[in-house]
Amino acid sequence: MRLGRSGRLFYDHRVRSLTSQPIGLYVHFPFCRAKCPYCHFASVPYREDLRELWFDGLEKEVARHASANFRADTLYLGGGTPSLLELRDMTRMLKILQAGIGVNLAEFTLEANPDVQDAPSLEEWRGAGVTRLSVGAQSFDDRVLGVLGRAYSARQAADFVRGARRAGFPAVGIDLMIGVPTETPDSLRRTMGAVADLGPDHVSLYIMENLEGLPFESFARAHPVEDDEAADAYEFMREGLESAGLRRYEISNFAREGAECIHNLKYWRYEPFLGLGPSACSHIGAVRWCNRPAIEDWAAGLAPGGDPRGEVRELTPEAGLREALISGLRTERGVRTRELGERFGIDVLEMFDREIGELKDEGLLDVGDGRLHIPGDKFLISNAIFSRFV
Repeated sequence: MRLGRSGRLFYDHRVRSLTSQPIGLYVHFPFCRAKCPYCHFASVPYREDLRELWFDGLEKEVARHASANFRADTLYLGGGTPSLLELRDMTRMLKILQAGIGVNLAEFTLEANPDVQDAPSLEEWRGAGVTRLSVGAQSFDDRVLGVLGRAYSARQAADFVRGARRAGFPAVGIDLMIGVPTETPDSLRRTMGAVADLGPDHVSLYIMENLEGLPFESFARAHPVEDDEAADAYEFMREGLESAGLRRYEISNFAREGAECIHNLKYWRYEPFLGLGPSACSHIGAVRWCNRPAIEDWAAGLAPGGDPRGEVRELTPEAGLREALISGLRTERGVRTRELGERFGIDVLEMFDREIGELKDEGLLDVGDGRLHIPGDKFLISNAIFSRFV
């Protein structure tokens, strides 16, 4: 892949052949009502002029990819707070995407915050084709929500999830955060009780991290959470979620049978995906890149002769194999060594003979039936396992 003089991205035969399968499409909406003090994602407070800059940039970025003839079967609209989009905005965005990309969606996910308390919006999003609503509740304990600076109560969050059910979304998910400073066993029990009562189809469970340089960093330092405490919180929630019928299928993700997020599975299966918007990342063929995070810089890079990307990496087969192995090991199913080897033309067991043997002897990796996977009780130390394959 290369950037032409006009700024259009050209795809060589090698990359085109590797993207004959449908891709996952991610669109980053970089606006929030207010920036959460612990958030490290690329987002800014909503402004009308920047909204128009985003739409204009999105149209230009889609046009650059038109020659690749991509077909997308999943769309994930993340942010930011994409639930700030009104129906007319959603329609406008979909028309822009369809102008340069073949969009035939099996799954359309929208991230939503519970502070959008407009029930008709839920109906409108469903009517626009959204099939999965991912509700960023974070907690169902009012004190924890206050610590996080969230602008809604636990009751409002629960009412929002119930409203999503009434709106008829085929899948309703909830995002939760644990390892929050001042979190207590009681607050975890309240959250788990609310989740069990609401009966979501999917739950994403994240341990708070990456606070360096953020407003929340000083508070976290004043109220440190020990690794063992975070691990205990994770195990408590995991047991509760599995008792509620939500099976873990990736380190941080739980779902009812058949309700796994198809889009995110593309990441972990190392399948092609295209990211649009500031900070969005892509992986097409042997090329991986991320867009510039600031909306103004991303938009400026879309001018003729410019490049909106901030980081571009061309992967060797060996580097691709390492990434695919680590991504696959994040899942409960792990990876099939023969399939992985055929994709990259490399014998996985031969390339990592020493590492696999050591991890197996240490009880950190299960090997058998042509698969490699991390034992369920070792997922919380997975980063140490992954480091052996870097």
